Amino acid sequence: MGKRGIIYIFFGILIAGAFFRFYLITEIPLGLYPDEAMNGNNALEALAEGNFKIFYPENNGREGFFINLQALSIWFFGNEPWALRVVSALFGTLTILGVYLLSRELFMNQELGIKNYGNANKNHDSLFMIPDSTTIALLSSFFLATSYWHLNFSRIGFRAIMVPFLATFGLYFLLKGLRNGKILDMVWAGIFIGLGFHTYIAFRFMPFVVTVPIIWYLWKWWKERDMDMSGSPTFQESRASKKCAPCAILLFLFITFVTALPIGYYFLQNPGDFLGRGGQVSIFAAESPLYEFAKSNFLTLQMFFWQGDCNWRHNYACQPQLHPLVAFFFVIGFLTAISHAVKGITNYSSRSSSGGAGKLQATSLLTWFFFMSLPATLTREGLPHALRAIGMIPPVMIMAGFGAWRFIQTILGWFETKKEQRPHSEKQLTRIQKEFCLLFVLTLLFVPLSTYRTYFLKWAYNEKTYFSFATDTLHIGQYLDELPQETKKYVLVNQSGVEVRNIPMSAQTVMFATDTFQYEQRQKRAITYTTDVETIIVVPGEPTLITMLNGFDRVAIVRLKEKFPDLIQKAPSDFIVFQNY
Repeated sequence: MGKRGIIYIFFGILIAGAFFRFYLITEIPLGLYPDEAMNGNNALEALAEGNFKIFYPENNGREGFFINLQALSIWFFGNEPWALRVVSALFGTLTILGVYLLSRELFMNQELGIKNYGNANKNHDSLFMIPDSTTIALLSSFFLATSYWHLNFSRIGFRAIMVPFLATFGLYFLLKGLRNGKILDMVWAGIFIGLGFHTYIAFRFMPFVVTVPIIWYLWKWWKERDMDMSGSPTFQESRASKKCAPCAILLFLFITFVTALPIGYYFLQNPGDFLGRGGQVSIFAAESPLYEFAKSNFLTLQMFFWQGDCNWRHNYACQPQLHPLVAFFFVIGFLTAISHAVKGITNYSSRSSSGGAGKLQATSLLTWFFFMSLPATLTREGLPHALRAIGMIPPVMIMAGFGAWRFIQTILGWFETKKEQRPHSEKQLTRIQKEFCLLFVLTLLFVPLSTYRTYFLKWAYNEKTYFSFATDTLHIGQYLDELPQETKKYVLVNQSGVEVRNIPMSAQTVMFATDTFQYEQRQKRAITYTTDVETIIVVPGEPTLITMLNGFDRVAIVRLKEKFPDLIQKAPSDFIVFQNY
């Protein structure tokens, strides 16, 4: 297959991924979870005041990069829930491209496909006229594009979606730059990795991941520094190692440092914000940290196969984080990677100058997998936790792509061996090979079909999803936003949560819908947020409306009726109001 055909296949995958992430983005998910709304309120305040912060301390603290990007979206689209989420959808889609490029770069020395499998003296035509690195890249990007796990967080306004995007592109440019020695690639690598520290706390484990290729190329440079400069560079004998690997690495580290400096300086000035909520849920706060660590590792590993995250904002009905087919290929890729990392022996060693090339690939993926699991396994709350483990998504999908390639290679290689043993049956075996390939491709289609059915038909309008995203609270905000400005409006915040400027977090959804996060806006819109019924004042003759976030709070309802017996109780939608007009 030519380059044009490969491009068509990849763009088909990218379009499918974009469809999953943008389809009905203005409607699904329903509602707006307070954490998302908090981002939106910080963004609205930044737009109003022109003060775009490096770090927003409310709600246990959040790095400002993603919120500032959301502010640009709100400026363009308005304060709509989907304006917050479309940013996630964009970066989720771009991550598909990143996984494709990284997988192709990581496995770029796999270029013989199935051709000559098992016997280099034979020359059977390959059924896959695509380089192996491209095959792995296409499979990996396909699994990411159709992953429910990644799709879900690509449609929620959480900053964590930036972790897979920045980690993937950062590693891609780092590996590419170390291979070809180009300054621009190392600069881009430093920018992407540096920006990662401005996103989600899980990214802070990425330095351990990039250490693997850095140490590898430093070792190659030390080993080959006196060798002849002639010969075309390969994955093992790169321009960086032949010229000055330390120079390229120092440039990368410098750019990373400069890019991450603003958030680093902020944490030096405000060390209490560095850990955020991490200390509260850490295994080290438990009586037996080692037991908790073992338990969290077990729960995190099994989430790929048996029971995933049970939080309805993160997953559907505790289903495994991986589709069974993807999980099967992941196991193959994972076990193969362990074998390569431990032994340094690969089935493609004859195609490279050193079996250690496979060792670098495997070690990089396993290191990435392990360290990106730590944000989840070092905690003891809400496990398995798909959000904290979001950094594991790229290495998992790449190992699944590698496992699928290995599966195909093994099956087709067996057919090639049979052709050699039975030349008279070559035509029949070739036909069976083609049928197998068709069956394999058709089987892969079950993954996107399952993802579509689960997300858009089963999860999107489920009652548990409805309330998990505070849909009723969003409706309150939209209702208040349409009332006349002269009507006095009281919002009884009778739900618990972390306090933000003396008001529980649960009110953030209403504040975003009405643009009343700032005190000046509340006065302008005549909206008052209170946690105490006794502070509410109704003046006869003044149009006044009272609503509450928890409409099932019988105590609050009874007290309101006792204090204001003349108010009329109504239910405009999935909430109740009390009004005097």
